[in-house]
Amino acid sequence: MRRVLKTIDSTNERLGLGLRYVAVFLMLVVCAEVVMRYVFNSPTSQLPVIQTWTGTALYSLAFGYVMLHKAHVRVDVVYGRFSDRGKAIVDIIFWFVFFLPSVGFITYSGFNWMVHAWASHERSMITYWYPPMAPIRTIVFIGMVLFMLQGLATLFRDIYLASKGKSYD
Repeated sequence: MRRVLKTIDSTNERLGLGLRYVAVFLMLVVCAEVVMRYVFNSPTSQLPVIQTWTGTALYSLAFGYVMLHKAHVRVDVVYGRFSDRGKAIVDIIFWFVFFLPSVGFITYSGFNWMVHAWASHERSMITYWYPPMAPIRTIVFIGMVLFMLQGLATLFRDIYLASKGKSYD
């Protein structure tokens, strides 16, 4: 089990660290569009799509990394006062109440949208450029799968901590 957890963690860690270059690329694309639009008065039809899809890829692929480092938003007013075991119990409850239904549904829907995009050769209609939708839908699905896997790894660690009173790693 340690090997599986380590594989999930290292995959999300490496991907998360690599995404910093995607963030730099996104900033460059946004700056390029601003210059094209306001300096040269010649906006492009491609750069807004590239901005949207780069941001989509950045966010969806980073979810697992954020969960790995427990960097997501929390309200720590009450949670911060619990013991490590108490936090693990609360995390387990919220995993089943919120995480599993929402991320499970988004992953399932992402799979269906991805399959549909590949099967129908779906194209984006927001510009006359008509770029194919399948690559970005695939990236979102991969990001959600990695997020779900990191969630499962976190759940396993929380269950171990809640039952044994000590950390698994």
